[in-house]
Amino acid sequence: MAFNFQKPFSNFIVVCLLCSLLTSHFQVFVNGDDWFSPALGTWYGDPNGSGSGGACGWADDVKLAPFSSMIAAGNSRIFLNGKGCGNCYQIKCNRTPYCSGKPITVTITDECPGACNDVPFHFDLSGFAFGAMANPGQEYNLRNLGQVDIQYQRVACNYGGANIAFKIDAATNPYWFATAIEYGNGDGGLWSVEIAHSGSQGFVPMRNIWGAVWQADVNPSNFLGPFSFRLTSASTNNVVIATNAVPSGFVPGQTYFSNVNF
Repeated sequence: MAFNFQKPFSNFIVVCLLCSLLTSHFQVFVNGDDWFSPALGTWYGDPNGSGSGGACGWADDVKLAPFSSMIAAGNSRIFLNGKGCGNCYQIKCNRTPYCSGKPITVTITDECPGACNDVPFHFDLSGFAFGAMANPGQEYNLRNLGQVDIQYQRVACNYGGANIAFKIDAATNPYWFATAIEYGNGDGGLWSVEIAHSGSQGFVPMRNIWGAVWQADVNPSNFLGPFSFRLTSASTNNVVIATNAVPSGFVPGQTYFSNVNF
């Protein structure tokens, strides 16, 4: 792009528009005390409970590794009508003597509606994750507060050696295929998902129907497994292909791990 140095104001407008486009499309993941923002933290369920993956389609998977109960439900500005499913955040609290001040990392797996939207940003953590913010021996006392001011920042997800998994929707049938996609490193969320049947190089777009659940209408006469998926991450547009991730004899309700991650 050529700039007209005789028209500095026009150049300024062009730069601002470019910056706006870039920041609207890309999410910068940061680590450091200077990037934390204020929010309200609460907890739900049992004191050492795992929370829920309901609104994202992950059900009780939240209690299993790699989520390992370190999850939170977010209000509308965090859940983003399901687009926030899978996003990861560092969260910490500083209230003495209860809080350690050390950040924990949680994944958004559910929505906190209603009164959670009375404040701009609200994280409703599992009982286990809420207690993880405490100083040793202060877990009960911290939970007994019910709520606490917290600080948060978006970070890249890192599930260690776990690969992307496909949790087949229980309503899947020969004409309607849907799967919840979980454990994505990096962005966490997905911009697009495409599916290809056995022996095909042609990927068909899937629709994000709710939470982290993606769906495609299929023809059982020619759309046969195993199924492969092409996944594009939400912010950085990284692409991975999960080849033959779901077998031909898949069972609705079961989870199948791929051999890839971002």
